[in-house]
Amino acid sequence: MPEIAHSVRIAAPVERVWAYVEELPNWAPLMIGFQKLELVDDRRSIWTLRGDVGILSREVDIQADITLWEPMRRVEFTVAGLTERITGEGSFTLDSAAGPGAATPAAAARTGLLRRLRTAVARFMLRRVTSTPLRRPVAPAVPAVPAVPAVPAAGGPGSLLTFHLTVSPGGPMAPMLELLMAPMLEPAAENLADGIRKALEEGK
Repeated sequence: MPEIAHSVRIAAPVERVWAYVEELPNWAPLMIGFQKLELVDDRRSIWTLRGDVGILSREVDIQADITLWEPMRRVEFTVAGLTERITGEGSFTLDSAAGPGAATPAAAARTGLLRRLRTAVARFMLRRVTSTPLRRPVAPAVPAVPAVPAVPAAGGPGSLLTFHLTVSPGGPMAPMLELLMAPMLEPAAENLADGIRKALEEGK
């Protein structure tokens, strides 16, 4: 089943990053193909995404349920398609990171000509089949957070945000859909992570 783990270092303290990420409407529009978000309750949300690849060949409603909530540290969730046969699980993990030169697991893992070529092709396909360009999106302003310091100066403490997602399409077309989805998860995750980072570092 397709799986992705991507990390991004953000020049903002853990408290500020958490205050932004815990409010889904802050970053939901940064998702590739995002159409709308419905907050059912504090544990359940319904996402409507649109694209033109595999299971995202039209608008798709996906239900996300939070299964673990550890403030300032980790959120785990499951996903289930409401209009398509898809299941999965994922997480957001937040840690403190030292200095602007700190490496991330994703940066260390991004090696190999074949991997880079596959990612480049996936980026091209996502640009062609979705209405959302793969670039740093314009994010909503970060809401004010009382008693939280501003983004630290260069060299100050930062945060490491890691996004993990595993998805599994169902039905007779599942093997083909997995082949289509696998190379596209990484650039989509990078696009989301970069959008969150930009919103926190530049949306002052």
